Amino acid sequence: MSKANGQLMKTMNRRLLIETIIEHGTISRSELARKIGLNKSTVSEQINGLLEEALLIEEEATASSGGRKPIFLKINRQAGYAIGVDVDHPQILVHITDLLGETLEVRTLHLEDEPIDHAMDVLIKALQDIRSTYDKTHTPTGLTGIGIGIHGIVRNDQHVVFTPKLQWKDTNIQQRLEEEIQAPIYIDNNSNLSAFAEQALRFSSTEDLFCVTMYSGIGLGIVKNREIYRGFQGFAGEIGHMIIESNGRLCPCGNRGCWEGYASEKAILARLQEVDDTLQPQEIPGLLQSGTHMDVFNSFFDYMSIGLNNIINIFNPETIILNGDILNQNPHVISQIEVRLKSKMNHYKRIEPSHLGKHACALGGSMVALKSFYGIHQLNLSQYEYHENLAKTI
Repeated sequence: MSKANGQLMKTMNRRLLIETIIEHGTISRSELARKIGLNKSTVSEQINGLLEEALLIEEEATASSGGRKPIFLKINRQAGYAIGVDVDHPQILVHITDLLGETLEVRTLHLEDEPIDHAMDVLIKALQDIRSTYDKTHTPTGLTGIGIGIHGIVRNDQHVVFTPKLQWKDTNIQQRLEEEIQAPIYIDNNSNLSAFAEQALRFSSTEDLFCVTMYSGIGLGIVKNREIYRGFQGFAGEIGHMIIESNGRLCPCGNRGCWEGYASEKAILARLQEVDDTLQPQEIPGLLQSGTHMDVFNSFFDYMSIGLNNIINIFNPETIILNGDILNQNPHVISQIEVRLKSKMNHYKRIEPSHLGKHACALGGSMVALKSFYGIHQLNLSQYEYHENLAKTI
């Protein structure tokens, strides 16, 4: 075997070992060798290296049937940490997670009345402060990387094309952040990261997952074969600008009748405030529980089903996650959407509300950073159930 082939084989074996240990939580060397089909000497060589890096730790079983207690391996979750960021306006949400994806801290950065282009300065200061704290407590690896979600268009090379709220245009924020923070930086669209978080933290056995984010507009994150699908240049998922009404309402994109003008939470709020101008956004989820203004909500269900019907017929996804406060707080009404999907051509496995809610994007950023750090193909954390029903804490 050539030196290059030998190194490739070691890299593949390391990936398989790490993926299997993460999936099982704790596992013995013999069981590890059996599950991935490697001989015990190969496994021991790799494990010894990972122990020296402090990426793994060993622990003795608490009970045994007699004789020597078995030794189990597990990820040393305190050896390092990752950061996920949801860059929005007027606030930026930051999740700090350990090496197994559990949230250590959540920080909310309020931009208030500062100039919009000042958001980067606020973010950099916060990230530097996080490093000064967690680099001391999570050693020897420290910061593994930072995943950042942008509410706008991001090219495949991580270049930000445009963000409507922050008005960033044709800018390379990745370069500046890497220079300032001295860590790997991963930039992606917020819907992509939301979908990746759902797949890694809740649906690890699902290869094809779609996540529809419905807050100010509508975005679509696509995970295909456990990888984020971005399209030709990274513009995939702008599903909110699918036209569902010919000559309908004017959209800021320039077209008329775009889906997000009828089925986003911003659009629902606008319709409800036409009926009651004192209504506040946080009151909307409760209206469904009281049955108030159901004519507006029935219209929303109709328009939501039209868009989902198109998505299902075009892509045939296995799982669709709907992420918006209204549905996250009222999961029972998803049946009102599904009953409207009457076409015999509709084939999917499940439609569910998000359990991660507005935290999904930031958590997805952290998950992307962890996956890259480990060099693995699949990050399977759904068995840990750290973030169950996180959406209901908003």
